Amino acid sequence: MDNCIESDEVHDEIRALAVREKNRIKTLKNPAMDEDVMLEALQLYGPAPGAQKMMDKEMEAALHAIQSGTYVVFRSVTGEDCTRVGPNHICFCGHKLSAHNMSKRTVPCRECKCGLFEFMFERPEEIGEYWLVRRKDFDIRTWAPKCRCQHTHKAHAPDGSKRCRSCGCGGFNSNFLCLVCDKHWEDHETVFETEQERRALGKPTGEDFKPLAQVNPEFSNIVFGKKNKDGVYVKGPPTAYQQSIKRERPAPKKKALSPGTQLQIGSSPTTSSSRQGSHPVSNSHRLGPPEDAIDAFTRTRPPSGDGSARPGSGTARPGSGPGAKPRTPGAGVGSRAVRPSASTAPKAKFCLECGVKYPSETAKFCSECGTKRP
Repeated sequence: MDNCIESDEVHDEIRALAVREKNRIKTLKNPAMDEDVMLEALQLYGPAPGAQKMMDKEMEAALHAIQSGTYVVFRSVTGEDCTRVGPNHICFCGHKLSAHNMSKRTVPCRECKCGLFEFMFERPEEIGEYWLVRRKDFDIRTWAPKCRCQHTHKAHAPDGSKRCRSCGCGGFNSNFLCLVCDKHWEDHETVFETEQERRALGKPTGEDFKPLAQVNPEFSNIVFGKKNKDGVYVKGPPTAYQQSIKRERPAPKKKALSPGTQLQIGSSPTTSSSRQGSHPVSNSHRLGPPEDAIDAFTRTRPPSGDGSARPGSGTARPGSGPGAKPRTPGAGVGSRAVRPSASTAPKAKFCLECGVKYPSETAKFCSECGTKRP
């Protein structure tokens, strides 16, 4: 009993150790906020596919604003500009900004009853739900941000009421937060400004309005490429990680024909039952070069008396002339090209869009970018 330690003493020691380590962690530099660490990771792995698409759209919006003189941003109640909005960003109504009449102050939609352009997010990464694109059943083409009623913005009326057409809820109340400011969608507004108005507010304009303009230029060079003398951004070679993915990606295989299917020259595939009684030339393969098909055609003509091919007479099959060798079953021009059925045909192991390996043989979508598996 003398060697027993009181539990209170143990708890006090654990508590003191936890407090000491917690204070030590607070003094450490956060790697996620360290610019050098982020640049090194970007140089090694490159930007994520979804992040690349987001940044490309923002750069497009910045270039359009500089050229037109009209700056469009998605501004939070905090005063922060969360997103640069360009012609290809969508509105709450589901149509792009380019489909709205920007010559009018209210910017109404030309394709629906929407009377005002209101920016809406298009990708899960924009609202911090980056893990969704990694799910095997995720489809970016059908995804849309949801209201608290669990229906997307597409199910809500595009007018001022934004009443849900599926359940009748009184308006769109987002069940997500903005990645930049941690505020709800309804805590933002889409602002159209001139360059003079932005300067009066102390907001960046011109080259300073471009994405990543306030950080190390190397970030912009990796994400967007370097600007050449013609003003065009040219991206550099892929990163080492992206190159390794390309090396691991197998070369595409040619598709064979299904069992019982033959290809005719200049016609659609036919089954063995439908080809009976047809000319022997129909058995030649369309997949081969034209010379092979012509040679196959001349070899289907019956031989003349001297053993040479006589074009334009008879329909005897090869090997029927005098002195011909016995024909091997399944060989020759009329042989069938066989392939496994579609259900057993091998599927691509790597995504053709981003190069990431599919998690399983049954995966229908890429877990990285959401592209449908071919």
